[in-house]
Amino acid sequence: MILVTVSVPLNWAAYFDCLAPKGVLHFVGVVPEPVSVIPITLILGQKSVSGTPLGSPSNTRRMIEFCARHQIAPVIETFPMSRANEALEHLEAGKARYRIVLENDLT
Repeated sequence: MILVTVSVPLNWAAYFDCLAPKGVLHFVGVVPEPVSVIPITLILGQKSVSGTPLGSPSNTRRMIEFCARHQIAPVIETFPMSRANEALEHLEAGKARYRIVLENDLT
């Protein structure tokens, strides 16, 4: 399963290629344009596409437990709060990979 949390268009064909047989590309982010897929990609690999809004607290807990068991962590960049403007410029320039987290400055 690939969990899509972004709200931007990506090279979806590459993501379908990364799925194992019977894999699922699952959307929880709202992509602003259609997601293009060649049906044979889905048919031959028995792959599928699905989507849901935010999950229930129990689903969220199970997902976090799954991630902890399999050592899955988000890819983020951190900036101290004192550099918030720089972080926003970095994000607006499309340089962020994949999320930016602002941290409180320690004094």
